[in-house]
Amino acid sequence: MKIDWASLGLVAVTTVVAAIAIIGIYSLGVVALTSGGKDGVAAPSPLARISGYLCLGVSGLLVLYGLYLIIPQFH
Repeated sequence: MKIDWASLGLVAVTTVVAAIAIIGIYSLGVVALTSGGKDGVAAPSPLARISGYLCLGVSGLLVLYGLYLIIPQFH
């Protein structure tokens, strides 16, 4: 059995980059939804709320797409 190290490295790098991207998008959504006025007491602005929910939705869709790619019954 022979291991193709270049392909294994490519998969590892792609996995790390995708994980960091998804976590970053999710974090931006959380920050947007928790941003408020002084001391975080006020509610976030409507633009921050929309962008926060959009970021959370995009990160959720990316996770679902990853599950679609992994689980063979979905193909």
